[in-house]
Amino acid sequence: MFRRKNEILDITITIGEFDPSADGAYRNVKTFPLNVRQGKLFISVNSDAPVDIALSDESGTCVKFRDSILCDTIGPLEIAKKGTMTLVIGVFRGDRAETGIRVWMG
Repeated sequence: MFRRKNEILDITITIGEFDPSADGAYRNVKTFPLNVRQGKLFISVNSDAPVDIALSDESGTCVKFRDSILCDTIGPLEIAKKGTMTLVIGVFRGDRAETGIRVWMG
């Protein structure tokens, strides 16, 4: 897959699949590690059902949280130093969403 120079993540996923082997019987939360550098971070979300988005830094502190997103761009978020952040995407148990996520540095 060809990735643009400043692109960190570009993916389409299904969240909320039924899975009897999972705790609670649904896969309603997914996480993605993001290798970021100093600068401005943007997160674009396009979903067919509302999703919640959380971004945490290396210490686990929530930097940004948005709930019930269908189509939105979050940012610019100022990143002070190079490191790893985590993007968490979720839906309520029993809900399901096809979600496109794009993360890039500006």
